[in-house]
Amino acid sequence: MDKLTFTESDLQFLIDTLMNLIRIPSVAPDGEHYSEIAEYIATKLTQLGLDTEVVRVPMEYQKSNCKEAGGNPRLIVVARLGEGPLRLHYNGHYDVVPGGPGWSVTEPFKPVVVEGRVYGRGAADMKGGLASMITAAKILSKSSLPEDLSLELSFVPDEEIGGDCGARYLLEKVLPEPPRYVVIPEPSSLNTPWIGHKGLLWLRVKVKGRSAHGSTPWLGRNAFLDAARFSLEIHRIASSILSHKITRYKVIPPEAVTPTMTIGGEAAVPGGGKINQVPGEFVFSIDRRLIPEENVEEVLKETLSILRWAAIQASLDYEAEVVAKMEPVVSEPGDLYDALKESASEVGITQLEPVVCPGGLDLRYFIYKGSKGFAYGPRGDTAHAPDEYVEIEELRKLTMVLALLPFKLTKR
Repeated sequence: MDKLTFTESDLQFLIDTLMNLIRIPSVAPDGEHYSEIAEYIATKLTQLGLDTEVVRVPMEYQKSNCKEAGGNPRLIVVARLGEGPLRLHYNGHYDVVPGGPGWSVTEPFKPVVVEGRVYGRGAADMKGGLASMITAAKILSKSSLPEDLSLELSFVPDEEIGGDCGARYLLEKVLPEPPRYVVIPEPSSLNTPWIGHKGLLWLRVKVKGRSAHGSTPWLGRNAFLDAARFSLEIHRIASSILSHKITRYKVIPPEAVTPTMTIGGEAAVPGGGKINQVPGEFVFSIDRRLIPEENVEEVLKETLSILRWAAIQASLDYEAEVVAKMEPVVSEPGDLYDALKESASEVGITQLEPVVCPGGLDLRYFIYKGSKGFAYGPRGDTAHAPDEYVEIEELRKLTMVLALLPFKLTKR
């Protein structure tokens, strides 16, 4: 291969690209600026000489399949370099969570460089990764890819709300077939590629009581108090069951090696309630996270059984509905992981340990389709938080790993 170099010009390109991406407030779920950021990315890639297209998700599909999405268009950018049959795919999401309060270094969408860090919403999750993808493409466009490999890059919306109009649509409707290998530069840290992630089951539980005037509470049945007793009993039973389930995979943080259940992330009287009314109904949520050895169908049965037993103990009536579900996924280390280790070592990253991410990733859509891959990017300690930042040196190393990976992969 031609010797790959990372010049000062490439570094400035990387920083400028990241800051321009952050300046575009591509916030999910509204997506008001999705068209703007898709145009910026596509223009950059076209200028680098990549075969680039922008795909608009049909509004009929968006309305029927992407229930959390706003009414603005969903756009996917796909670019290609090389013509070999072995397809290596770099994927990333350009949507971010809202800026939120509590920022002190800068405002969320006014990026600044301070002491080797770029600050701004999405710097870590995951516009830093996108900038590294684009800069790696810039470096590779000046070289010659291995003849038997082609590189694809995709930039998708809506990962923060499930990815139905992003990675899922990409795999089902845009790509002619799933790539053999995929790397997603999510903020995993450069020492711990995420080879998979835990699953989830979300339920919404409605406890039924009886409304009455606040001056005569004995005439009603307080659904809030029933829900409090109910949720405590659910927690007690679930804790005793879940604490005995431990995954064989390494998970960071280590507390996530067991399944978890979070109760009450959403909790409310339907319609808002009224201070002088005994609540006749009360609704709360259950967020159940699955370790890789579990599956959604069995966990749903287990959870519904826990609810039934807890309701008997609390002597109440309730209804439960499934809000969302996601199977856990793992892509066992193989050739791509070995190539990653070799590439990382060449840029000074010597310790790599594959782990399972406690959250969810677009990676699952690729694994569902048979691709092998992982998420691999800079540290994300401040993702979704005030003063989100990414280390420029980490992005430099990530960019070189992404540029080296095609050559290390085809050597194997």
